[in-house]
Amino acid sequence: MTQLRHYSMTPNDKPEWLLRLQFEVCQHYALRGIEDTPEDWLALQDFVDAFIHSIYVRKDINVRSDVAADLLTEDGETRLIVKRNGKPLQVYYMQK
Repeated sequence: MTQLRHYSMTPNDKPEWLLRLQFEVCQHYALRGIEDTPEDWLALQDFVDAFIHSIYVRKDINVRSDVAADLLTEDGETRLIVKRNGKPLQVYYMQK
């Protein structure tokens, strides 16, 4: 069985909204589970995009920040990258 894992580019200096995003993703996918399929990756991206939108609405993210989630597939491995102002901040990946 595969597990959804993540790592942060700034492990010691995470903004509060990123910690909440990590928590929500871990809670949601620990209960539901995830497979390494394009459909599940798109569902994860939709979940993260919806959460990012909600924290913009609540004004947890400064309006000057552009936060987005992008899917990247290299060498058969898919990763979801959360970026702030075009710079990678957090990466989600599958571990077997």
